[in-house]
Amino acid sequence: MGQNDNKQINGVAKELLFSLGVGVVVIDLENQITFMNPFAEKMLARVGNRAVGMNVLECHLTKNREIVNQLITKTLGSEDQLLPLVKIIDGPTMILSVRLNPLLDSENLRAGVVMVINDLTSEVMIAEKESSQAYLFKLPVFMKGKIIFIDVDEIIYLQSVKNYTTAHLYDKEYLTNLPLYELENRFKQKMFCRVHRSYMVNLSKVEELSSVTKGRHHVRVADKDKTIVPVSRNGAKILKEILRF
Repeated sequence: MGQNDNKQINGVAKELLFSLGVGVVVIDLENQITFMNPFAEKMLARVGNRAVGMNVLECHLTKNREIVNQLITKTLGSEDQLLPLVKIIDGPTMILSVRLNPLLDSENLRAGVVMVINDLTSEVMIAEKESSQAYLFKLPVFMKGKIIFIDVDEIIYLQSVKNYTTAHLYDKEYLTNLPLYELENRFKQKMFCRVHRSYMVNLSKVEELSSVTKGRHHVRVADKDKTIVPVSRNGAKILKEILRF
């Protein structure tokens, strides 16, 4: 195959990347962005490919940079495909799924990382008429390396586990990397209540609120195991205000 043939193939590949209905971002081994297609520019609000040449970590909030860097490092060093990163981005509000794959050179060596970005916003969010706040009506969670969407009203309670959140249903549980504080802002407060720094419960699934010791409480929820969820002092105060007792 001649040099002209290679150029033609490269040109076709680039055309394809520009026409894809998903965002594509390519970064090198130094974490510098070397390519971004128009769909990614639009989703990430980087008009005119201004991100090319930047360190990809600079495009993320400081609090998220360590997580992104870890994902890139794992992608370069792992033979397995990693779980996608799902993030809420405000202004305008968006929920994006970002999957990382290793970029291989002609000798099959790791030359960087390809980020494939999908916009999940319309799948999982609904806006309240009286407010500009957009609430989740479906939660993107991981199952066997895929993202699936579960109905929020099927969730019994949510538990914070390090950088992830576990969504507990009646007899199943799923993992999402949306932290509890983001979900607290995106779930209708009439339906869910943050009762503890590590727990949020679906109020329609609470069967019992009990006092353990003076000033300390727990709730029993309506899952298969009738799980007992701890309630902080502040959580008990909020619950009593909501339930009016």
